[in-house]
Amino acid sequence: MAAPSKTDDIALGQAQASAVAKRAPWWIGPVVAAGVFLVLGILGGTLNLGAVTTLTTVLLYTVVAQGWNILGGYGGYLHFGAALFLGSGAYTAALLNSEFEWSLWATLIPAALVSVIVSLIIGIATLRLRSHYFAIFTLVLTFVATVVVKNTPAFGGAKGVFIDAPIDASGRTLALFVFYLLFLFAIIATVISFMVQRSNCGSALRAISEDEPAAAVLGVKTTSVKLQALVLGAAMGGAAGAVYAFQTGYIEPAGAFDVGIALDIVLVCVIGGLGTWIGPLIGAVIVVLLEQFLRVVVPNIELFGITFSAESNRLVLGVLLIVFALFARRGVVGLVTKRRGRVVSV
Repeated sequence: MAAPSKTDDIALGQAQASAVAKRAPWWIGPVVAAGVFLVLGILGGTLNLGAVTTLTTVLLYTVVAQGWNILGGYGGYLHFGAALFLGSGAYTAALLNSEFEWSLWATLIPAALVSVIVSLIIGIATLRLRSHYFAIFTLVLTFVATVVVKNTPAFGGAKGVFIDAPIDASGRTLALFVFYLLFLFAIIATVISFMVQRSNCGSALRAISEDEPAAAVLGVKTTSVKLQALVLGAAMGGAAGAVYAFQTGYIEPAGAFDVGIALDIVLVCVIGGLGTWIGPLIGAVIVVLLEQFLRVVVPNIELFGITFSAESNRLVLGVLLIVFALFARRGVVGLVTKRRGRVVSV
C-alpha cells in the first residue's frame, strides 16, 4: 500500500480542522438556556399581572413539554398524553385539597404518583404497538378521561372542583408565587431532560427512534426503555398539573383534559426542536407568546373590512406546525445548528 502523500495529509488535516470548527462547543446550549431563564426571571418580577400570567403559562408548558419530549422527542413516539397526565395531576391535587384540605406542597407527590400510575396502565397496554397506534390510543383516552370525570360525582362531575389559594395572598403576590414555583420546576425539568439526553437511556431512545427493530436486535429492551420514558414524563406532567390546579383555583373536566393543551405541547416540541433538551424551552416561549399575540392583538386588526376572530390562532398554529414538519423537522434548534454545519443537537 502506497504511503499517504503530503497532499493527502494536508487534505486530511483541513477536513479534521473543518469538523472541529463545525462542532459547536458543548456549553452553548446551557448558556442559551441560562439566558432564557434569566430573562424570564427578570421579566416575571417586573412586568404587570397579565404579562406574569402569560409567562407562567410559558413555564408550565416548558415543564410539561420537557416531560413529553423524553418519549415523544428522543424516542420518536408521537402521543397526545400530555393533557391526560396534566389533568390527572390537577384533579388529584384539587380533590385532596377540597376533601382533605391538603396544601399545594402535600399534593405534589401524590399528583405525580397518580399520573405515573396512569402512564403505567397506558404503557403496559400499548407500548408494544407501533407509534401511530400509540398516538391514537392516547388521544382517545384523553376524551375518555373527560367523559368519565364529567359523569363521576366523586370527581366533582361537570361542576368541577374548587381549590383554596396556595398562600394567603391575592393578585400579583399570588401570581408571583406560582410563577417562581413553576420557574423552579422548569429549571429542574430542563436539567432532567439534559441528563436524559446524555444518558444510556437517551441513547437507547434515539436508537428506538431511528430503527426500533434494529435497536431490539442490538440488545435494547425497547418496551422497558419506552415505559421508563413515559413514566418520567408523566411524573413531570402530574407535578405541573398540581401547580396548575392551585393556580387556576378551579378545575373542570374540559379544561383539565383539554386536547388543545396536548396539541400545544406537541407544537412546542416540534417548533423548538424534537429530541433536544433545549427545544421545549425555546418552543414554549415562541408558541405561548405567539398564541397570546394572535388571541389578543389580531382580533383588533381590520384588513380590507375583514376582522379575525380570536379562534383563528388555532389555524395559524396549525399551518405553522405543518410548515415545520415539512421543512424544518428539527425545529428552531435544527435551523441554528444547520447554519453551523452540524446535524446533531446542541
